Amino acid sequence: MPTYYVDFANQTDRTWTMSVYQTVPGSIGLKSVSWKQTTVPKQGESGVEWEVDYNVVLGDLKQTGGKGVYKASQTLPTALGKKWNIVYKDGVQQLEEVGGAEPGQIVVFNASGEVAMPGMGMSGQASVFKENVLSGSQAQFEVTPTYYAGLFNNVVVGEVISHNVAVGPETLKFPSGLNMATLTAYLDGSSIRLKVAYSQGSSFSMDEVEARITTIEAFNKQAA
Repeated sequence: MPTYYVDFANQTDRTWTMSVYQTVPGSIGLKSVSWKQTTVPKQGESGVEWEVDYNVVLGDLKQTGGKGVYKASQTLPTALGKKWNIVYKDGVQQLEEVGGAEPGQIVVFNASGEVAMPGMGMSGQASVFKENVLSGSQAQFEVTPTYYAGLFNNVVVGEVISHNVAVGPETLKFPSGLNMATLTAYLDGSSIRLKVAYSQGSSFSMDEVEARITTIEAFNKQAA
């Protein structure tokens, strides 16, 4: 599965939190939340990454310091074209896979007898939620996500994205064959500007790295 990267170069004179978040344009009434984020001091650099593997999520909306923050109570891997039920079992709402859905969709039906807040995400973390789905109703996610990156003064994972983007956002459109975006924040007079550049990045598992190190060490011994 492909891996995507967003590096953040903060060339300004203050600390910023970069958040990458998603919208799902084909679905109605979804709440986007801070999904992948990193906090970078002035003249610093950091980044986030994710794999395109999907999750179905069940969550709760909490008010934290006057902010709406979704906390996932259950996050399960799913393929596209799957249908899930929310059931009430063992004293708690939970997800059960029940069959197929249309290609490119994740459908979650609330059969729990209580109001629920299902969502979907990617790479093990929720990115959008459907608020207050009544029992007997369903949430339908048309999974063609659009990625955005913005700068925040103060944001936490799961916080609803509304009018709290301080700088940006920038739409991330990875050109064919490129999987790394570098977001640079810099000062231009009295303004802060953002620019995005794309390149090709790669990652290696720790097993691959250890195998390469072993091979290199063996080669060096032979050469000596």
